[in-house]
Amino acid sequence: MAPISHIKVIIVGAGVGGLTLGILLERANIAYEILEKHPTFNPMGSAICLVPSVQPLFQQLGLLDEIKRLSKPFGEMVFREENMSIMGKYSGRTPLDIKERYGEYCQIISRKDLCTLLAEQVPKSKIKYGKRVLEIRQNVGEVIIQCSDKSTHHADILVGADGPYSAARQHLHNELNQKGLLSKHDSMPMRYQYDCIVGVTDPLDPNDFPALCGDFSEFQTVLSKDSSYSHWYIPLTGNKFSWMVVKYHDKGKKYAEDQIFKQSDWREDVAGLMAYDYRNLKTAYGCNLEYFMERTPRGSMAKVMLEEKYYKAWYGGRIVLAGDACHKVVPVGGQGANQAIHDVITLANQLVTLESNSVPDIEKVFAAYYKDRSPIGKAVVQVSGRIGNIANRKGWLNDLVRKAALRHTPRWLAQLMNDRMSYDRPQAEYLPFVKVGGTLQPKPQKPSAFIPFVNEP
Repeated sequence: MAPISHIKVIIVGAGVGGLTLGILLERANIAYEILEKHPTFNPMGSAICLVPSVQPLFQQLGLLDEIKRLSKPFGEMVFREENMSIMGKYSGRTPLDIKERYGEYCQIISRKDLCTLLAEQVPKSKIKYGKRVLEIRQNVGEVIIQCSDKSTHHADILVGADGPYSAARQHLHNELNQKGLLSKHDSMPMRYQYDCIVGVTDPLDPNDFPALCGDFSEFQTVLSKDSSYSHWYIPLTGNKFSWMVVKYHDKGKKYAEDQIFKQSDWREDVAGLMAYDYRNLKTAYGCNLEYFMERTPRGSMAKVMLEEKYYKAWYGGRIVLAGDACHKVVPVGGQGANQAIHDVITLANQLVTLESNSVPDIEKVFAAYYKDRSPIGKAVVQVSGRIGNIANRKGWLNDLVRKAALRHTPRWLAQLMNDRMSYDRPQAEYLPFVKVGGTLQPKPQKPSAFIPFVNEP
């Protein structure tokens, strides 16, 4: 199949999903631009757990070794009561060894380190900063994007990888609503029941924190008894800790809608007030959370709203959505970035099959992408919500479920759940496949007939 030299893609959002898609399009020699609303490159957030199912792609792209250098393999998550007694553990090594079964351990990396590595693979000229999307129009021949800096961008396809408050999704759903095609489910606001504050410390003295010296990242999670919050501590490379406080609230729909309207983005300016409320939380390291907060540089601590929702409408005309824009999960399940990566691999594999830049051909490709990814996106939102409830919601029933899940989950059930998440370990079908390890081999893939065009020197 000949290269699609006449197609141009615009990606809205330079997060994990948008940058990964940029790399995949770069390798396919498909023209693209990435529009990022923030004025500079400043990825915020905490830690990301890259599960085995996304690592074959990074091996294929030649990035896995660097990811391992910047990360630690996941070893164990220890759940504690407020008095620091151990409630239960979840291990990546026993009784089920993740690497033995799936070929790799989960890798724990800071969001900033991962985004920096991904951005380095994209030519600087192709990431445009300060491009907040204000208006999107599409017609028979193209999609047109108007940005806040008064610039106009034209493309054949627009990919909305711009997070839970996606401008691409808002435009797409407005179009569908005007045509009477938007479901009642999609017209409802996201379910917002969690506030979160996150940060990454400066390097700390490993003599004071021996957990930083381990070859594996050993999580410590403290679950409050009487209040609806949990706090998490994750050792990273470079003698740093990632930390997070998750607060559950149930203040009703009106409160949630007001908060979403006011604070629909990473908010460093409101993080300090929320941080003050939690400074006296006791950690498993003999200090209060305030110690970590004081050693978290400005710009690395932010308040985040944790919403969850699966959307039914992912595409229409020349617009398609990926990642949090179409299936927003709470982070305690560790699936947000991983599912965004799965989305863009599948989308790239479909885009290289595109026969023309006509809307019918484009929608045919989008439909195949949606068919593959939408059931998984829906399931992940549901599972993530259940994990969030187990970790944060209070009451005797939730306490009972939490303790049973942490202490008495049988090995066969844990393996079954992990197998379902790890069976699909997709690769870019237009690049040479890499061998995947593990006793559980992944879902088979067929090489694409598409051969990326390579310019002669």
